[in-house]
Amino acid sequence: MNKSNYLAFTGVLMATFVNMLMQTLVAAILPQIVQDIGGEALYGWVFSSFLLISTITIPLFAKLADQYGYKQWFLIGMVLFLVGAFVCGIASSMPLFLTGRIIQGIGVGAIGPVTIALISHLFSIEDRGRAMALYAITQIGANISAPLMGGWMAQTWGWSYAFYVAIPFGILSSLLIILFLPQIEVQQCVEHKHKFDWLGALLLGGTIALFIQGCTMWGKSYSQLMYATFLFSLMMGIIFVLQQRKHENPVIPTKLIKITNIRLANASAFLIGFLMYGLIVILPLYSSVNKGDRISILQDKLLVSLMLGFGLGAILSSWLIKKVSFKILAMIGWFLILIACGGLTFISLHNIMNLVTFGLILLAGWGIGTLIPTFLLPAQNAAPASDQAVVGGIVQLSRNSGGAVGIPILTTILTLPNPFFGGSNGYSFVFFLLGLCTVVGFCIGTQFTTTKKKQA
Repeated sequence: MNKSNYLAFTGVLMATFVNMLMQTLVAAILPQIVQDIGGEALYGWVFSSFLLISTITIPLFAKLADQYGYKQWFLIGMVLFLVGAFVCGIASSMPLFLTGRIIQGIGVGAIGPVTIALISHLFSIEDRGRAMALYAITQIGANISAPLMGGWMAQTWGWSYAFYVAIPFGILSSLLIILFLPQIEVQQCVEHKHKFDWLGALLLGGTIALFIQGCTMWGKSYSQLMYATFLFSLMMGIIFVLQQRKHENPVIPTKLIKITNIRLANASAFLIGFLMYGLIVILPLYSSVNKGDRISILQDKLLVSLMLGFGLGAILSSWLIKKVSFKILAMIGWFLILIACGGLTFISLHNIMNLVTFGLILLAGWGIGTLIPTFLLPAQNAAPASDQAVVGGIVQLSRNSGGAVGIPILTTILTLPNPFFGGSNGYSFVFFLLGLCTVVGFCIGTQFTTTKKKQA
């Protein structure tokens, strides 16, 4: 790969870093923001509005990027993201702050699938594993550094500057893309450009929005509204499927869903989202109720162990992907997670918190990191070049959906009144359930085809 491609990829990594940095950073400084501008009643919407908007816009922007060009939609997304960061920085009220977060969410919805698609165009099939490892490590670095950076900036200069810091990163990323990203030929038929499936995009966005909203109600209020939300989501999803079958330029082409590796990749991404986001939410809660005498000072470091393992797994997978098939790599990753979940089930049942706990969490992260190439690269390699953003978008959507389903289910288990689920036993059942998901993932991994299809 030539120097220009490497510089363009640097721009992609910078966009990924600032995106993940902003997501984690907000969680660290939000209490201070609420203290300054008020709006405690809207606290939860700071996160849910961003997640909802960035998720439902992924399929729309992915399709537009495949049809009209990656560079344009990357830059449009980055401009929206930076405008949102600026609005958040100058916000003097919570409604204005939420407006900035929504604008950021729209920008991320455009940037996310484009960055994944660009990896397939900038790297050969043989080098994509290494590129995905760098992509994953960049995300981890942002997640680990964001709380420290956000807290330091908020205390030193004020929380507004924690948002302003995104602007120079975003500008530099955009300049690298403008100057060094080669022009990628758009292979969609010209007549299809004028027949974009706007109704399909609206139906899909509505289906996802209602589904996520229903998941947020799960465990809090089993009301008629929750059931109605899921019902309308199902109905809108059925209408969406019918719309896709009859439209000549659908948002998600049915030809992609018929490809075995793409179906398996999306199923894997859903389970990984369930596991990864579930562990991110559960581990801090678990550490707060299991006090180990010798290492109680490390109780808040469980997530660091998970992220460290994630990074190590991503690095190892970038090396293994050149030597073994997707099937073997997937089986290795799922097996590591299964061992970790089995061990965590046992030690949580006996209220143990020691170095073994951290080792098992490190192993779980290692397994998740190893699986990263197995839910994206098989899908990209199987899809034509004209649908790379769409494929990356639906895989990303599957992972987000897994998190949206997993978090309310796992947290609800901890609130069940049955003594078997109460206290530490609740966490044992959570880890046991994650282990069952891992078994399903292992079975899915054994079905990947070993043939690596070249891009069209």
